Amino acid sequence: MKKKLAVSLVTGIALASALGASPAVAVTICKPTGFIRDGMNLTAAVIADGDISGQTINATGCNIGIYYGPGTSGTVEGSSNVYGANYFGIVATGEDGDVDQCLGHLGTTSVDVTNSNIHNIGEKPFNGTQHGVGVYYRAFCDGASATGAISGNAVSLYQKGGIVANGPNAAVSISGNTVTGSGPVIYIAQNGIQIGFGGDGMIMRNQVTGHSYTGPNGASSAGILIFGGCGNELTTGVRIVKNVVGSTTPADGNDMGVALANYDPTCTMAPTTATNNKAINNTITNTELTNNSGNGATGYQAGVYDSGNNDKVINNDISGVGYDPSKCNALAVPRETCAVDSSPGLLVKNHANSSGP
Repeated sequence: MKKKLAVSLVTGIALASALGASPAVAVTICKPTGFIRDGMNLTAAVIADGDISGQTINATGCNIGIYYGPGTSGTVEGSSNVYGANYFGIVATGEDGDVDQCLGHLGTTSVDVTNSNIHNIGEKPFNGTQHGVGVYYRAFCDGASATGAISGNAVSLYQKGGIVANGPNAAVSISGNTVTGSGPVIYIAQNGIQIGFGGDGMIMRNQVTGHSYTGPNGASSAGILIFGGCGNELTTGVRIVKNVVGSTTPADGNDMGVALANYDPTCTMAPTTATNNKAINNTITNTELTNNSGNGATGYQAGVYDSGNNDKVINNDISGVGYDPSKCNALAVPRETCAVDSSPGLLVKNHANSSGP
C-alpha cells in the first residue's frame, strides 16, 4: 500500500465403509463463528478455546481455519498445519458480531501461535479481493482485546497478507517467523507483516520476502507495514528490529521494505502527534524494479518509507537497485526508488543507515 502525499474441533466422518464402500474419510464441517465480515457470518473448521498442538487443519470450504473468539485463550503450536480457508488461517479476536459497529460479544482474547505452518489462505485461484490473511488479530472496541506472541511460524501462499494485527486494543509480539509472499503479482498488493489502526507490538528477527505489486491503481506492497491515521487511530511506538526484509533473489524483493505510514485526518500529510515508531538494525534488499503505480502514473519503491512524526530509522542496511537513492524523486520515470524516503514525515530521525548496490 502506498499513500504518498497523497479450537472446538468440529469434524464429520463420512462412514462409507459402513456401506461396504471405501474406508471412512474425515470431512471438515464449517461451523459459524458469529464473526461478521463483508455481511457474512464467517465459518471456521475449528472453533477454539484451549491449546491446539500438532494438528493438521484442512479448512477447505471454510472461511477460517482456527477461530479464537472473544474471551478465549490458547496456543497453536507443535508444528500445526493450517491451510485451505479463503479469509483467514488463524483468527484471534476480542469482538464478534458486526465488528465494525461493536454490537457483538466483547472479551479478552489471548492466543499464541508458535512453530506452525499456515499456508494456502485465499480464493482459488487468488484474486484481488482484499482478504486471505494467514494470522489475524483484531480488537477495536472498548472492552475487547487481542494479545499474544506469534513466533517461529512459516506463513506463505496467502492472498492478501501474512500476519496482521489491527485495532487499538490489539498487541502482539511477532518474532522469528518466515513470511513469504507470492513475488511480483498484478492482481493484489500483498503485505507481509502489518500492525495497524492503533495496534501495538514488536516485530523482530523475521524474514519477510516477496511482496511486490506490478498492477495499476496507485499501490505499492510492503514487507512490513505500520499504518494509522486517515481518520483512524494512529499506530505508535512499534519497534521493528533486526529483520531480514527481501534478499538478492529476484522474486524476494518488497516494493517497500518497511513502511511507517501514519497520516493526519486528511490522509495527505504527516500527523502532528508524535508516532515514535522505530526501524533499527534491519537488512533490507531489493534487486528488482517491478512496481509501476505506487506514485500514481509511475512506480514507487523504497527501503524505508516514513510519513510519521518523530520516528527513528537507524542503522539499517539497505541495498539493491530497487532502492537506488539516486532516483528518490517523485518525478522519476518510470518509477521512484529510495533507500529512505522520509520527505512527507515530520522530524523523522534518519541516522547511520547504509545504502548501496
